[in-house]
Amino acid sequence: MRLAGCRKAPLYCATQRLPPSPERRLNKQQLVVALAAQLGRTKAEAARVADALFGANGVIAAELRRGRKVQLSGFGSFETRRRQARTASNPRTGRTMTIRASAVPVFRAAKALKDLVNRR
Repeated sequence: MRLAGCRKAPLYCATQRLPPSPERRLNKQQLVVALAAQLGRTKAEAARVADALFGANGVIAAELRRGRKVQLSGFGSFETRRRQARTASNPRTGRTMTIRASAVPVFRAAKALKDLVNRR
């Protein structure tokens, strides 16, 4: 399906928005199609770019594993935060259990992205 007035890849044109999704989310396949159209490359090349950035062995994940912060100006920053060990109760049995300390990835949106989403 091509969007009216668009010569780029199916389902996406940089000058127009994606058709509304009933779930209102963009999955990886749709991201790859959009990226391919934006860059004028094939979907295979766009998929490699997406995996290189966001994949389990991608640049962002690798930097987070090293404990480093990834800042993308105008978009936001990724970092890890430590969660302390804590006790909780199992809702099924009611028994108290200990949850070990862990590191969790966190994303914080930049002001420019927040303004864009809020259309300021």
